[in-house]
Amino acid sequence: MNKFREKTMGMFEYKQGLMAFSAALSGAAMLVSTCIAGAQEQTTINFMMNSPAAGYNSGFELAKVRGYYEAEGLNVNIEPGNGSAVAAQLVAAGRYDIAFADAAAVMNLVKDGAPITIVATILQSSPNQITFLADSGATKPTDMKGKRVAIPNGYSQAAMFPLVLDHIGLTEDDINLINMPAESMVASLLQGQVDVILGSIDNFGVLLKKQGAKTVDFLYSDYGAPAVSTGVIVRTPYLQENPDVVRAFLRASLKGWSDAIDDNEAALAAMSEVFPDANRELAPGQLDATEVLMCSNGAHFVGKATQEAWTGTIKTLSAIGILPSDKPASEYYSYEYLPEESKLRKCPLGAAG
Repeated sequence: MNKFREKTMGMFEYKQGLMAFSAALSGAAMLVSTCIAGAQEQTTINFMMNSPAAGYNSGFELAKVRGYYEAEGLNVNIEPGNGSAVAAQLVAAGRYDIAFADAAAVMNLVKDGAPITIVATILQSSPNQITFLADSGATKPTDMKGKRVAIPNGYSQAAMFPLVLDHIGLTEDDINLINMPAESMVASLLQGQVDVILGSIDNFGVLLKKQGAKTVDFLYSDYGAPAVSTGVIVRTPYLQENPDVVRAFLRASLKGWSDAIDDNEAALAAMSEVFPDANRELAPGQLDATEVLMCSNGAHFVGKATQEAWTGTIKTLSAIGILPSDKPASEYYSYEYLPEESKLRKCPLGAAG
């Protein structure tokens, strides 16, 4: 009887152990299944920038390196670009759903029916500016009068410059305007071949600082040519079908940019990590320029231009023939996918909150 009981108990314990093992195996399988499902829930976004990796787009790389996209359920592949016009055209054609591009290039396509919406504005105004060397004694833009002024061939400075001249009360007859290749501009100013260049804070200005030059600069946006500049654009059908994905992308991206403001070195290190071939030498100056433009043109928040800035943009771009004057700004952009204002970084950048 004792042997029978021992045998029965042994079989019972064996079955109990088998059931426990089976339950554990089932639990493990469920865990693996849950992990796989979680991985599958990551939404992949191929994001095209407006240029090769540089200081003025390093906030996106920082968001990626710090895991902000991943935390939002996104797998973001950041791809270098070759100009805002190209990025906008690729979004319009459906090759990319999200990109970083200048508003003027985007709006020029939208006016002709391209399905693109601007959903955030990182650079609040055009980087174009009038630049004198500091030892010229210039204190105002009208000091260009009677001077040799260099303008780069094929760049946007030329299109907007008449608006600046009109605003400050000069005409082209008041200056000696000299067209030249962009790569000759900095050297020509430093060597005294010209007195002024129509450059930009994020390109020519960076190169001049690298040469150790001290300059006096006047942004176009402060003198008659206000226009919002570079921001996040989305293919409109994708936006309508995936609003929460776009919101998540913007939350993570703006968090990356806020971190970049607070820790420039971290942003540049992230840029180099994602793009080892990026030009690290020019990047610090580019990021400095970006911080200036983030809160220019009367902006109250990083990522969000004011209605007045958009009105000025329509006025500026219609005056130079890029846009019709009767198409409202609301047909080009929508900020409803941004975080609420209480969660945006305030301007000026040193503001509390």
